[in-house]
Amino acid sequence: MSCLICDKQLGRPERLTRLFGALLIAFLILIAAAPASAQTTNASSVPQAPEALAARQASLLQVMLATPEDLDTAFEYAMVSSLLGDYEAAVSTLERMLIYAPGVPRIQLELGVLYFRLGSIETSRYYFQEALNAPNVPKEVEARVHAYMETLSKQEDPASFRASVVTGVRYQTNANAAPGSRRVDLNGGTFLLDDTATGKADVNAFLAGRAHGSYDLGLQGDLFETDFVFYGARYADIVRLDTALAELTLGPSLNLERFNLDDTRLGLYAIASGIRLNHANYNGALGFGARLVSQIFPTVFIDSKIEYRRRWYNDTAEYPTVSDRNGSFLRLATTISRKVSQTITLRTLILADFEETKQVWTQSWEAGGGIGGTIQFASPIEQLQHPWSLDLEAGYIYREYQGPDPFVDPTVSQFDHEGWMRAGLSVPLRNDLALGFTGEFRRQYSNYDLGTYSNASALVSLTKAF
Repeated sequence: MSCLICDKQLGRPERLTRLFGALLIAFLILIAAAPASAQTTNASSVPQAPEALAARQASLLQVMLATPEDLDTAFEYAMVSSLLGDYEAAVSTLERMLIYAPGVPRIQLELGVLYFRLGSIETSRYYFQEALNAPNVPKEVEARVHAYMETLSKQEDPASFRASVVTGVRYQTNANAAPGSRRVDLNGGTFLLDDTATGKADVNAFLAGRAHGSYDLGLQGDLFETDFVFYGARYADIVRLDTALAELTLGPSLNLERFNLDDTRLGLYAIASGIRLNHANYNGALGFGARLVSQIFPTVFIDSKIEYRRRWYNDTAEYPTVSDRNGSFLRLATTISRKVSQTITLRTLILADFEETKQVWTQSWEAGGGIGGTIQFASPIEQLQHPWSLDLEAGYIYREYQGPDPFVDPTVSQFDHEGWMRAGLSVPLRNDLALGFTGEFRRQYSNYDLGTYSNASALVSLTKAF
């Protein structure tokens, strides 16, 4: 019985999940807390119908011809022309404005953007540099210019690569996420579990990393991106938890500024992944995903993605029934961050997924979310000059299975409540090397005794960036 119980427990993947309700509340707080000027600007930039824009352009042209010194009208005419895709009219108007108002950074910025869209890279670079050279450049103008200058640099050297590797040691009080008590209720009776089926403390060493490559396609900032993620862990005692994981994603990342969505990218990518458990092939998956990343306000950033995977599991002597979990997996995840000061960033998270399997008692959906924040502060050690950072997070998830497990209860389906608290300290030793300390407590309550457990962990890591 104990081997079957172990198989049932370990066949369920661990998921990083957060509270759905908390996300909605926190999202409203973030939006409400955004600067009023930012909200007003965003509202005024809502796209209008082409017919209305064309009519507005014609009306502004008449006013501009009658009063050529009216710079406000001229600027609006240029912006409406840009929205219509009439870049030549917008360029000629802005260049004429510089005659009346030379050295205005906002005009130079818009000219740089228009020439960038027209493919005139050198002229675009000239106007961006002129905007930076102007006195009293507004911060938002400076930020946009630097973003475009970075894009121009990438076009000159279209290929880029970065990577990071993390190694460390982790201690867990319940490494196998099993019940703390040997007594459990199964089918209305009380059973005594074998020692191997209860929670065990263990320590593991791990190595993880990520490599990211991109190539500028030369199409208004569009990229082709590739990410490779890997993770490996070896346990001191519970060797059946020895894990190796790898995942590859690749596909285009589209700059949505062509649709007047500034600081917004849409990534479309294919997914291939595999997992080895206890030194045997455990799981493989193929799929696809989409990711939207946007700075919706000057201090608010959103990162949202949806992914679909088709997963196949491999039965082994240790896990003889995991192929019952063959099926589709759909996942949605969103992170919303708000920078409240130069040193403090707050975030809310949401994760929801649906797992389709052969057996209804292993098929489930879940929704969760959390809140967190990162605080940067000066190093208390004189020899370490880079700022340290403290990261805090708390979250909750609800999970529900689609049918009763006949082994546990033939009439009632399983549901779980899972919560966690986590704190991490990052200590940069130099620009490309950081020492990390992380502590976490995770608690899951389930109406199935086999699904109730607690686990505390402590981790020490070293991260090297390339």
